[in-house]
Amino acid sequence: MKKTTHTTEPFYLELGQLTRQCVNHLSPSFDRLPNNPYADGSYRIRRYSRFCFLQGHLEHLPTHPFVQDESINHFQGNVVRRYEELEGVVIEDPMFLEMFEHFKHMSGVEYGTHIEVHQLRIFADHQKAEVSPEGIHQDGFDRIGIYVIQRHNIEGGSINVHLSENSPAFISHAFDHGEFVILNDKKFFHSAKAIEPSDGDLGYMDVFVLTANLYH
Repeated sequence: MKKTTHTTEPFYLELGQLTRQCVNHLSPSFDRLPNNPYADGSYRIRRYSRFCFLQGHLEHLPTHPFVQDESINHFQGNVVRRYEELEGVVIEDPMFLEMFEHFKHMSGVEYGTHIEVHQLRIFADHQKAEVSPEGIHQDGFDRIGIYVIQRHNIEGGSINVHLSENSPAFISHAFDHGEFVILNDKKFFHSAKAIEPSDGDLGYMDVFVLTANLYH
């Protein structure tokens, strides 16, 4: 997938793709994601961790609940959610660090920035499932990165980028094989199309979402 850059501001949006080696290293860990006890648990399972990204390594920050204001997340706003941390085998993998390096260089965040990571599997079991139940939204950060590691037996699931909450998508792509979009969350909105299994059985989509503020 060809990388595209818009530079009329210091940073707008980047597209790219992780290496095949990176995808191969990270994809097995999605099979070990735990159950999700919250409102989206019937079709989204996840882990969540926070890191301080330093040059050449990650400092794993203490466990912390995840909560978004209701004005940002109309689906699960003001809900204090506690997820299990990412596995040590993932955190220690050099390919995991490679993903952070992409995020830093393409988004303009500095070393020392605190970066939150959601590891998600969105699955559709014999029926349609929402990838983005929030609809067209922002996440309340300065920068976000959406990395689709793999898709299995699904139709739909395109990631959409919008100029406003009420505008049609100007980017809509079924990301796969480590393709990603990094965007300015203050300027753009994003959403995703629902998924459904291609053959009526189980299908899923594996995603890392990285979020950061420029000042930590």
